[in-house]
Amino acid sequence: MRLVSSRLSDRGRNLIGRAWTSVRVPALRIAVVVLSLLLLYGVWPYVALWNLHLAVMNDDQAALAERVDLDAVRAQIACRLNKDCESRIGAVSGPFIDWLESGIRQHGRDVLQSRVTLEWVQDQLVAAYSGLGLITALSYGFFDSPAGFLVRMQRGDGTPVTLRLELRGMRWRITTVYY
Repeated sequence: MRLVSSRLSDRGRNLIGRAWTSVRVPALRIAVVVLSLLLLYGVWPYVALWNLHLAVMNDDQAALAERVDLDAVRAQIACRLNKDCESRIGAVSGPFIDWLESGIRQHGRDVLQSRVTLEWVQDQLVAAYSGLGLITALSYGFFDSPAGFLVRMQRGDGTPVTLRLELRGMRWRITTVYY
């Protein structure tokens, strides 16, 4: 009886061994491709952030406009002001609230259209980069969803500037800015 079960298990091992040998190389290739794609996807928003840095530092308004979705930034701030709307903006600083309040007094309901401009976004980034550079200013940068990337940078005065980049099509764009 032992001889029969030994032969079956040897045959089973041989079959499994041959099957694994024929599948191993393609499986390893697929695993390498998948891991490479995951690595590239993980680095992609950092490259987008570096390109954003270059656009800001070179005062390239066209490149900056491609990387900032002003309508989304305005919509997120509007949601933050509306208690019934869910916003991705976290806790905001006193100076940010003061900036909004003074804008509301000056511009009324059109505060977001008049205050949240490409120049304002650039000013926030320049304030974060000022004297520090992107690498030194960056205090946090990681995915908060598969298509969302959260970035925190420290201004020279210690106030954090928070950005959220979202993957729109084949490009990472800023969709939220606050401090």
